[in-house]
Amino acid sequence: MKWSDEYATGIERIDKQHQTLFRMASDFGVALDEGGGRATYGQLLEFLDAYCRGHFGFEEECMEQYSCPVAEQNREAHSTFLATVGDFQQRYAASGYLAADARELVATIEEWLASHICGIDIHLRDCVTH
Repeated sequence: MKWSDEYATGIERIDKQHQTLFRMASDFGVALDEGGGRATYGQLLEFLDAYCRGHFGFEEECMEQYSCPVAEQNREAHSTFLATVGDFQQRYAASGYLAADARELVATIEEWLASHICGIDIHLRDCVTH
């Protein structure tokens, strides 16, 4: 999955953060394909949780600042995604690395990025330009 200008929110910092998340998902998918999932999965989970918490906080502040009409929906989606990441972290803590979980996580991240950014985050674009 690659970044596209259709995902742009009009706020450079958010767009750069989104691009980082796209790269991270892509890089981990490559690591899985090359057999490096076991060595990187735990780090990915830690990074994803920490990065998303920081990114989500900033994005939520922007939505409030620009009175974005989907601000509450955005907060709820973020909370749900963090809970999903937490589920993967719990499974990892309980069972260690499982290739099926790693593949499922990549698919989950990619699906979520596309649907969330295109469905919710792009609403910021209209708020920023008005």
